[in-house]
Amino acid sequence: MTNKNAIEETIAKALEAQGYELVDLIIQNQGSKKLLQFFADKAGGLTLADCETLTNKIDAVLEMENLIDGAYILEVSSPGLRRVLKKPAHFQKFVGERAKIFTKEPIENRGVFTGVITSADEAKFTLEDGTTKFTFKYEDVKKANLDPVVEF
Repeated sequence: MTNKNAIEETIAKALEAQGYELVDLIIQNQGSKKLLQFFADKAGGLTLADCETLTNKIDAVLEMENLIDGAYILEVSSPGLRRVLKKPAHFQKFVGERAKIFTKEPIENRGVFTGVITSADEAKFTLEDGTTKFTFKYEDVKKANLDPVVEF
């Protein structure tokens, strides 16, 4: 049995000690193996060399702490343009940026909201869609991602 919370906590501490942030972890079954996808970041962004360093570091910690039963596939990458927002600190960091929010329960008959994060604290954040301001408690959010407008 793979304990996602234990893996996230252990790896997050190991990465923070080296100036990295564990943004997200996705665990999926890949045949008889587990696929572990770690999304990490650091000030200034992640480089390919950082991904290699983190892959070696995470692999060593997983083995040393015996956090995975059986064989696994390890992937490490940056969170990308549409990075997931999970913690209050993520919302606070991206005040002024566009985000897409999926709520657990409909609010005013809507379950999806897109707009600019205008404020965030430890309990809630505010999203403005151009005409209306919506305030969300973090526990009411099913999923949230940055939703930048990319121009070419």
